[in-house]
Amino acid sequence: MVQVYMDFNNSSSHEVSNIIDNRMVNHSIAPNLIIKPKKDFAQISREVYELANSDNPISKYITHSLEVIEKSINLYGIDGLGISFNGGKDCVVLLYLFTAVIYKNFQNSEKKPNIQAIYIRTPNSFTEVEEFVNECILRYELDIIIIEGPMKQALQKYHECRPNVKAILIGTRRIDPHGKNLPEFIPTDPDWPPFIRVHPILDWNHHLVWKFLLALNVPYCILYDKGYTSIGGIDDTHPNPDLRNPAQSCGYDPAWKLVDENRERCGR
Repeated sequence: MVQVYMDFNNSSSHEVSNIIDNRMVNHSIAPNLIIKPKKDFAQISREVYELANSDNPISKYITHSLEVIEKSINLYGIDGLGISFNGGKDCVVLLYLFTAVIYKNFQNSEKKPNIQAIYIRTPNSFTEVEEFVNECILRYELDIIIIEGPMKQALQKYHECRPNVKAILIGTRRIDPHGKNLPEFIPTDPDWPPFIRVHPILDWNHHLVWKFLLALNVPYCILYDKGYTSIGGIDDTHPNPDLRNPAQSCGYDPAWKLVDENRERCGR
């Protein structure tokens, strides 16, 4: 199921129920979008856990992230856990791990739990990002709410629409703004909507993210093949200058070729 909030910056809290009734609509998929087949969740889980149990250097990071997600399910229940998803590479890693854990823990359940997700959409997002998010909605069968507006107000709307969700998985890493000293579990500030923020991939770096995505052939947004290493909005995001390569048709090497991971956010 997909639901969309438009921008309600001027809406007061007592109007939320009216908003839900009158302005929440089914999300439309672009008519010319070619959707790849839904992912085989059993295969995702098998491949993720095989890699986690291998002698690959990335295995210890995968194992720890899986443990954090499993702990989150134990603490808040699968119905009390959501994921923040915006189509970025870190969110894709997290979604893939979450999918693997859900299948492993609920494969024998009478009904497979839905993956509850929130996408806080920026008003100037790339078309390529929107198309990729749409693909993921279908590929991973996301029960997602798409909300436009500032983060605090968006989370408040999500809280009122999904009061059962107590914790949200977030793909923040140490290199991200305000990520350096974050713990894996932390509540939102007192004046924010009440959620526990869970950060399963805090200690992953740029190279680990791409090793994971490429090793398991995980689909990702096409912008990363065009020199973008960190994606925000159209107005403040450009290809990483470290990847400039005139020999490439787009003028840049793909993101996974970045050598200095400290330069990941160049171009923003």
